[in-house]
Amino acid sequence: MSKAFTTLFLLLLTTICTEAQDTLRIMSYNIRNCRGLDNIYDIQRTADVIRNSDADIIAIQEVDSVTRRSKGVDIADTLAILCKMHAYYSTAIEYDGGKYGVAILSRKKAIATYRAALPGREEKRTILIAEYPELTFACTHLSLNEEDRMASLEIIDSIAKEYKKPFIIAGDLNDTPQSPFIKELSRNWKIIAPNEEPTFPADKPNVTIDYIAAIKECERDIESVDSKVIEEPTVSDHRPIVTTIITKQE
Repeated sequence: MSKAFTTLFLLLLTTICTEAQDTLRIMSYNIRNCRGLDNIYDIQRTADVIRNSDADIIAIQEVDSVTRRSKGVDIADTLAILCKMHAYYSTAIEYDGGKYGVAILSRKKAIATYRAALPGREEKRTILIAEYPELTFACTHLSLNEEDRMASLEIIDSIAKEYKKPFIIAGDLNDTPQSPFIKELSRNWKIIAPNEEPTFPADKPNVTIDYIAAIKECERDIESVDSKVIEEPTVSDHRPIVTTIITKQE
């Protein structure tokens, strides 16, 4: 009897461990330095969009750090305080007395972060990577030049191969779903948001240039259960995109 009970307990424990899952809501948002299409600079309303999305991890682009145009404010840190999250930042360029780049906000504290330069002939670009227990998450804002975007993809692919867990990249990729670049990206990555809904310009969107994508190598370890473009026409010149994913852990 005792042996049978022990066997049953171990089987149940194995099943629970094998089927352990974690649900996360992910957002990507080009925030335009918290200056809306009405030309009003307002960090609070950007924070409200993020909080109302109920996202757990957010990739934000066009983020100033103590520039004159942002009135000396560190936007990533301020958004983190307003949203009660952790903030991680990567500088693309020195700008207007401060810095300009991308950031990641997250409810959980990252295990580690990594930054790498990406090509951009009109302005330097960067990628920010934050590692969490269940996945690795990256934020970037790619060049307006196709050759630079293609070169950036090679760097991104090589970085993703270094991680043995689901890897998700999010950001403003500056290209459309039918472009040669997005087709090349789709060889190794599965776009999980948006479903080709337009994201830009925010007031009357007619083109998709913002994406969330998961590395196909770990596709079986992640499931996207929904995705959408949030109808926000004023706070930035881009609309935010969100998706809910389930990470499957053994």
